[in-house]
Amino acid sequence: MLDKEKVGRAISTQRKVKGMTQKQLADLLNVSYQAVSRWEQGISLPSIDIMYDIAQVLESTVDFLLNGLSEERKAISYLDTGLDTKKLYIVKDRLNNLITKSDMLIHAKYVDPVFFKMDTLEMEEPVYVFANHVPGSKERFAMDNGYDREICIDLVSNASNNLIRFGVKPAILQANIVCGNNDSGQILTMGEALKEACENNGIIFAGLEVAAQAINYHAGEYKISASIIGVVDRKKIITGSEITEGDIIIGLHTDGISSISYPFIKVILDRRPDITYAKIDANHIFIDELMKPNTSYVNVINELHQQNLVHGIFHINRSLFNRKCYNTMPKGLGASISVPPIPALFQYIYDLNLMDKKGFLEDFSPGISMLLVVAREECDKVINIIGKYHKCYIMGNIKKDSEYPDAKVWMEGTLKW
Repeated sequence: MLDKEKVGRAISTQRKVKGMTQKQLADLLNVSYQAVSRWEQGISLPSIDIMYDIAQVLESTVDFLLNGLSEERKAISYLDTGLDTKKLYIVKDRLNNLITKSDMLIHAKYVDPVFFKMDTLEMEEPVYVFANHVPGSKERFAMDNGYDREICIDLVSNASNNLIRFGVKPAILQANIVCGNNDSGQILTMGEALKEACENNGIIFAGLEVAAQAINYHAGEYKISASIIGVVDRKKIITGSEITEGDIIIGLHTDGISSISYPFIKVILDRRPDITYAKIDANHIFIDELMKPNTSYVNVINELHQQNLVHGIFHINRSLFNRKCYNTMPKGLGASISVPPIPALFQYIYDLNLMDKKGFLEDFSPGISMLLVVAREECDKVINIIGKYHKCYIMGNIKKDSEYPDAKVWMEGTLKW
């Protein structure tokens, strides 16, 4: 049996939403305003024929009007938005268990501020350094192809390398992910990868904060970033001021590709989708090689820096010959470098014949992502230390740039390919 009062309240509410008076509604329905008043007071009910007209005039539905306010007042929960908060907080609790156990980390939980301390007793003038990092174009490629673990390791490598290139020892990192909250396994895998990458480099992992937005992100979609903090004695900051003519340039090998180069990778795969899962040699698949994380150099540079063996560091993004990478070069000097042996991945990309040599060298740095500048007399010692961690190559030396005014960097000899 219909509830007259609920029906009346529904008509009254919808009429007011439309900004109508009882008389205006009555005129549109060709009834008396007294009839409208009696409906809204719950004294009488409109006929079925009139109910359809009321619904049309008020831009509502007969079902809504007959059921009164029951539909309007139905409770809306997070589940209606696609977000399972119970599941989310189970994931957050498990992520909290991944946080590094350290006396330096005082408090880190969910969206709380991170409280920590640093050991600066032996520093004359501690300088604290903060940076925020995102994976860039490489992230979308990783997300679409299931390389979630690799992109997290890559993120930690790039964040830590950005600090260590100035002699700043990374101390603590916290990551943040915005996602659709549809795959707890994916999120936990990413948290574990971040923790592993941090602790392999002596960095405290302060957790992965999850901002679940099911209304904005589909299943498997995410945006991830990391905030990293380090500290260095001011007199130990690597500024490049110690670089002198005759210093040797050593390239540090990486298996990864810079995120800045990934727009070119996307164009290549759009033109040649058939090569995505092609073998570049007997043991390696193209897409797997594309998604290898960049190498972190924290441990080796920290050791070299402690022994005062580094005069300067150039972080290579995209190209060895991008002069912006050499912005710490003292005025009047330049880097005279040669291209190292080309790794199989980059040789495969070049052999696709989609780029000429000049374009290739402008858009890719084949297997090198950091250059160290060291004194000539210390070169052998430095190479032996690097050899404990990574492959490296003598790339060239520092020369006066009188032949190449203000070039900062130029190619040594002729490119042999």
